[in-house]
Amino acid sequence: MNITTIHHVHFHFPPQSREEVRFFYATVLGAQERHSPERKQLLQFELGQQLLCFTPHSQAPRHGAAQHVAFNVQDIDDLKHRLHAFDQVFIANHSALQTQQVYVKDPAGNQLEFLEYPA
Repeated sequence: MNITTIHHVHFHFPPQSREEVRFFYATVLGAQERHSPERKQLLQFELGQQLLCFTPHSQAPRHGAAQHVAFNVQDIDDLKHRLHAFDQVFIANHSALQTQQVYVKDPAGNQLEFLEYPA
């Protein structure tokens, strides 16, 4: 497995601070806002090649599944074998776009996502 880049970082934000979050990232930092479906109420910003995602949550859980770092990888099967070899529990799935995903928590409880897109 070869990690190539971070795909995105995902955080929670208090719903009442939506416009402050938007202002900070879009205006203060100059990030390009991406539009997401209104029903999800997500905020997404591009900073160069990086994507920051935000989900409204009134009381953000300490280690919620929405808060995670996602990595683009090559040879995700090697990652799965390595996780098996070290008896690590993980979840693997395929998205509708044939993207392979692996989710695993680090020893501190942080959610990590690894993605491999089809060639």
